[in-house]
Amino acid sequence: MSTGTKQTARPLTHDEKKAAEAAFRGAPFNPKWSEAARKVYQGVSGAVANRPSEVFRGLASQTHKLSTTSTTIERKNRSRSKTKI
Repeated sequence: MSTGTKQTARPLTHDEKKAAEAAFRGAPFNPKWSEAARKVYQGVSGAVANRPSEVFRGLASQTHKLSTTSTTIERKNRSRSKTKI
């Protein structure tokens, strides 16, 4: 999976974060963002476009697990009666 170029990790800039969020949500690219933000947008949108069924299948199975789990509610006695000593 190595591309042969050495890249160092760095935090994303504000516009790169906005571009990543927009790409993940399927929102359009803002032309005011930087060239680096464009690369982030294209990378994320390409990755999401190649695997939408896997993402949605995972979300659907998680939602199904949450909705089918039976829950039991235990009621606690909240009376404040004092006992005589």
